[in-house]
Amino acid sequence: MMRFYPGCTLSSSARPYRRSLEWVWQRLGIEMKELPGWTCCGATSAHALNRDLAYALPARNLAIAQGLGDELVVACSACYSRLKIAQKALENSRIRERVMKTLGRPLDGRVQIKNILEVLSEHAPRIQKEKTKAIEGLQVACYYGCLATRIPRVQGFDDREHPTMMERLVSAAGATTLDWPAKTSCCGASFSVIHEAIALKMCSQILEMARRCGADVLVTSCPFCQYNLDWAQWTRSRTDSQAPKIPVLFITQLVGLALGGSERDVMLGSNLTPHPCSPLPLKGRGARSEGNGESSV
Repeated sequence: MMRFYPGCTLSSSARPYRRSLEWVWQRLGIEMKELPGWTCCGATSAHALNRDLAYALPARNLAIAQGLGDELVVACSACYSRLKIAQKALENSRIRERVMKTLGRPLDGRVQIKNILEVLSEHAPRIQKEKTKAIEGLQVACYYGCLATRIPRVQGFDDREHPTMMERLVSAAGATTLDWPAKTSCCGASFSVIHEAIALKMCSQILEMARRCGADVLVTSCPFCQYNLDWAQWTRSRTDSQAPKIPVLFITQLVGLALGGSERDVMLGSNLTPHPCSPLPLKGRGARSEGNGESSV
């Protein structure tokens, strides 16, 4: 049994991520239950305000998972980063004692934390075998952002600077991946809230690089990255309606479509940047019909 830690964004701005995750889990028969009583991990502000609080917030969720004895699966890159950092910090006995005092419960942090890309990659051969929609020829730029694989002093699940796990999933789904230089560049994270101009510039550089490399679509596993890149295009379109737009999808949306899910199943039409028609040139069984905004299944 695996326990799923959704984090705050998958219940709010990243609902399409959660919907598509759950659809893919059900389609692949992955047994996973939500972590009971989970709370916010403290991203993105706790670590900037109080170090012990920044450890205690994710540690509480680790304690719940530890009590259940299950693996903990995390989809959000920020949540994954904070949980892994807290787990590493708990190896220090003094920090662990302070956190246990704050939480009022025993804790050693011995929980296996998995990124959603790790779990999906275990099913890549099956995805390749069972895909029902042909998306061959779709040029995909995989975007990891700066948090998923580059956690300070913590061993990641993939190469820090040149991760390839998402590319393997996209290839299994039938699309073509691009080798491009901005896959781990920062999108500006919470600057989109406190200093829009900085985030807009950083996102625009990533989007322009994807465009120059010939990407038809950007795919990510981070809800903050998806929001920022989508928001940047929406913001730019308000002053330049002719500005080129690249759909920014969650990896589970792309995998879900390849496995036969409809656009409604994976909430494909929920992006900030409106797309009057499907951004994916789906072909074959279950393909989208002309003049219809939905895919048949």
